[in-house]
Amino acid sequence: MISAVSVGSLKTSGSSTVALTLASVAAAADIPILLIDAARDGDLAAWASRAGRPAKITVERCRDEATIEKLVRTARKRGDLVVIDAGDEAATIRLGAKLSDRAVIPVRFSPLSASYAVETDRILAKDAGRGRRTRGRCFVASAVATIPSRIARSVEAIIGESETARLPIGLVQRAAYEAPFLHGGTIFTLDE
Repeated sequence: MISAVSVGSLKTSGSSTVALTLASVAAAADIPILLIDAARDGDLAAWASRAGRPAKITVERCRDEATIEKLVRTARKRGDLVVIDAGDEAATIRLGAKLSDRAVIPVRFSPLSASYAVETDRILAKDAGRGRRTRGRCFVASAVATIPSRIARSVEAIIGESETARLPIGLVQRAAYEAPFLHGGTIFTLDE
């Protein structure tokens, strides 16, 4: 069982949205979550201050390496799922991946985002022998379009340069994934 997931890419690509969506799905399944906001912008900490945070989700705002390691160890002992929003800084992305069972690299619907995602993958590949032995990494679409296009083909070609797995799912560009950051709660608790 995966007990820790890190989300991050060198280009802002929806790491907070993906991290919150993962945490929301787990909380809806009654799984306790520690959501670590290690990203520079602190979007998840701001979200946690709004009404509607599920009781199963605990949010810690932390950018210090030793504290993040301690939080992950403690949560693993409790049996919580840990989701780390590593943001877009290389050092934080590497730390999050080192502490996790799976590093998720979000990719937005743009060739620039895809290029940075592949670069993030290369950085994590260099660290493959460090940290948890069973850890893996994958790409996930954090904002896909429903209509195939030249841009979509370009993004696919760029990501195709890497042998790293791609999750066969993704978040479609919808306001519902951003609404919790504005109104609180999760995608499961949004009002009409």
